[in-house]
Amino acid sequence: MTARLGLLAAAVTVITGALSTTADASPAAATLQYGSHGWGVKCVQEAVNDWAWRTGGDWPLSVDGSFGSRTRSWVKKFQSASGVSADGVVGKATGNSVLDNLQGDSTYRHDCYDYVPSTHS
Repeated sequence: MTARLGLLAAAVTVITGALSTTADASPAAATLQYGSHGWGVKCVQEAVNDWAWRTGGDWPLSVDGSFGSRTRSWVKKFQSASGVSADGVVGKATGNSVLDNLQGDSTYRHDCYDYVPSTHS
C-alpha cells in the first residue's frame, strides 16, 4: 500500500508539473552581465529577440550565449521598456521580466528558470 501511494504521489507530481505554466526559479542563479557566458545569456538573448520582434522589429541578437556589447545595449532597451533600471545588468528585477517574456516560448521557458536570476517561484 505504501509503495502504491508513493507511486501515486510521484505520478501526481509529474502530471501537475507538466501542466504548470511556471517553474521554480533558482535562487542561486548568478547575475548576468557583460562578459557572462552560458545558457542564462542565451535565455536573455532569446527574450530580448522575442520582445524586439513583438514590438515590430527583427531579431537583433545572435543567441550565442556570449554577453557582449550588443547584448548589453539591447538589454538596456529591454529594461527601459520593462520599467526596470536600464543598467545593462540582468539581476532579479530584469530576470523577472526575461522569464515573463518567455512564458509563451516553449523552447527556452522551462530551462531558463535555473539560469536567470529572479524572484519567481
